[in-house]
Amino acid sequence: MGLALILNAAIVDDDQLAAVLEPEILDRRVDLIAEVFRAETSDDFEIGEGGLTNGFVDFTLQNRKIMRVAPGTLGEVDCRLSSISSCVVFVDLFGDAVVWFSVKPRDERSTVELGPIVDLEDGYALFANGWQVKYAPVIERRCEGEDIVSFSDFLRRFGPGSTTVVDVATQQVSRVLCAGESRAVATTTTQPLIDAPVTDGEPIPGNEIDENDGVFEVPTTLAESPVSVTGNPAVE
Repeated sequence: MGLALILNAAIVDDDQLAAVLEPEILDRRVDLIAEVFRAETSDDFEIGEGGLTNGFVDFTLQNRKIMRVAPGTLGEVDCRLSSISSCVVFVDLFGDAVVWFSVKPRDERSTVELGPIVDLEDGYALFANGWQVKYAPVIERRCEGEDIVSFSDFLRRFGPGSTTVVDVATQQVSRVLCAGESRAVATTTTQPLIDAPVTDGEPIPGNEIDENDGVFEVPTTLAESPVSVTGNPAVE
């Protein structure tokens, strides 16, 4: 009986340890994929503890609409925010509010490369990290010299280690590449990144983000006429 109790305690401890080492993966249905023309941040902006943002970041999208991310929003940044037109933002929206975002580098053909797809469901490609991204009616499969009869055949034979290519213009998965497949169709840009101009350490043009009024204006140099957005703007 004593041995059974010890074994039971060990099993419980192992389960608790596994829960700590393998946190629950949250589903992230991507509602918006957009190229970022530029990003402006408050002085205290950072991705803090638990992946939550401190401070504000305003993303000026290529259509010149501005999307504000408020403090305390879940997010991740894998692209240099100070550079112009080199990043793409993936967003999970609740109405007009950003509940989660991820910033990725943009390839030269306005695509983004992600990891392997694990399944397709209800019009969305599912990824191991919980991401759900819409996919095109036909997903191009690039595995040189291989006869792939269906996408399920691709997943079964080549899924692990493959690369998924997302077309930013259509906001959909457009193709998948086998491990080691040439990136001739979707190559990563080799052009040097161009940062937004600054004066005395401050980006120009543009207004400093004022977290008290929640208003940010598009500079006249970026649009035909100034546009102001209050709070969380609608993103179409």
